[in-house]
Amino acid sequence: MEEFEMEEMEQSKFPEIEEKEPKRSTLLLILCILTFIGSGYSFLYYLLLPIAKDQLPEMMSMYGSLFSQLDATTQARMTELLNFMATVPSWKYLLVALAYAGSVLGAVLLLKLRKEGLHVYIISQILIFALLSFLIGGAMKPSIDSILWTVTFILLYYLQLKRSNVKF
Repeated sequence: MEEFEMEEMEQSKFPEIEEKEPKRSTLLLILCILTFIGSGYSFLYYLLLPIAKDQLPEMMSMYGSLFSQLDATTQARMTELLNFMATVPSWKYLLVALAYAGSVLGAVLLLKLRKEGLHVYIISQILIFALLSFLIGGAMKPSIDSILWTVTFILLYYLQLKRSNVKF
């Protein structure tokens, strides 16, 4: 009886079983670019906010002519928001920045067609919502629109990974 190696059998006898190499779709690339822009900007925003937060209440007087064009209700809301943001401890902003960094990391992994990227992205988004809602709260709570955008991105990322033949 003739001996054969397993590699020879895999390569020659079963060509239809060969798995397709994962290929990145254009939509996946676009989603990752949008995540880099949105989450990257938010990362920088929350990273630098502790440095600038003491000057936030003064912004109303510095840009008085710009804010004077707004109606009284909007001016009151802006003043309330800026005063609130100035009172939030810096470490809370840094935690949110770290969560946004996780979102960017998830997008990098997704761009490399690694399923772990979707997990990192989802966990980061949940952390962002939790930190903004429960740790910071107030006027910085996420809106229903941002929640719907996040769910849409998660579903699109998942569908694109499936379409790209990434094994789960």
